[in-house]
Amino acid sequence: MFDNADDFKKKALDNKDELKREYINIPIGEDEQSFRISGIGEKAIKIEKYVKYDDMVDAVESGKEEGLEAVIMKFVEEY
Repeated sequence: MFDNADDFKKKALDNKDELKREYINIPIGEDEQSFRISGIGEKAIKIEKYVKYDDMVDAVESGKEEGLEAVIMKFVEEY
């Protein structure tokens, strides 16, 4: 692990072209979600994921109340 942001940023920028094609799995709730690394910049790394409406409703209906799908649905409902 990096112990400072400058070394971390340098490594990310040095490998920018390769990293932008990769996916990263992140545990959210009881599941792992796959995100695409879509940007490597001077200030941040951008990750993205498309979550289909049907998949969100299906996940919540099947009892996944703490997953990414439920968090997105709650956010939209409370807006």
